Amino acid sequence: MSTEKRLDWTQLQRCLWRLHRDARPFLRRSLLIGVGACLFYRARLQQVADPDFPVPQLSDALEANWLSKDLDFTGIFSGDALVLLPGMVVADPTGRQHLEVEGIRLGFAQVGLTLDPELAMERARSCEFAWNSERVQFLVADPVSLHREKTALVERRNQTSDLLHLALLSDYVAWDLVCAVERLSQPDAELDLADAKELISVVTDVSRRAPTVARDPRVIRRLEPHLEAPTELAATLKRILRPS
Repeated sequence: MSTEKRLDWTQLQRCLWRLHRDARPFLRRSLLIGVGACLFYRARLQQVADPDFPVPQLSDALEANWLSKDLDFTGIFSGDALVLLPGMVVADPTGRQHLEVEGIRLGFAQVGLTLDPELAMERARSCEFAWNSERVQFLVADPVSLHREKTALVERRNQTSDLLHLALLSDYVAWDLVCAVERLSQPDAELDLADAKELISVVTDVSRRAPTVARDPRVIRRLEPHLEAPTELAATLKRILRPS
């Protein structure tokens, strides 16, 4: 059995904590994508434990498809990262340099099939978790952009890992949409303008860029009472999600 380190959720947290501790300027300039981003959203779904969007228990063989040898970022060039992370530079036998943190290689992508780094950075989500009594903050690509990228990858190469990641992202985007509508629709919700605007943006983004998710039967069932309520908000949300 290979002893090569693979990126799972615990390893991802450890890697991000090291970067938080030793290279915060790097985390401020870079955007987590790829398997690392999918692992983050899977951990988030596990945490909220919504019965309509559970994280499935996978066999060992399928679970292995979740793991990665690389921790991938965009929004920063590899050459700039080498300067920002001098203590993490590793040379292979040919002398070629790359970056490793906690035994995981860092990868850098400037283009994707659908993922544009500049637009992805604009849509990035600011996230955090606690590790060693510290609050680790980082930027992660938004789930709709990742969903679109994984959809394109599935269509191009149809690998098992892409299919698993796409299924997870579909569930996360669905949960995120349902959560946004339910929060907006609470009669006693104390949302400030910024929060309300962000939630409306979630609804609009899914409707425009991931419309198949909005047609998920679980989403339709959860949203039906909110979209059919006799309120102006319900009418607005219905126009967004069910354009004629």
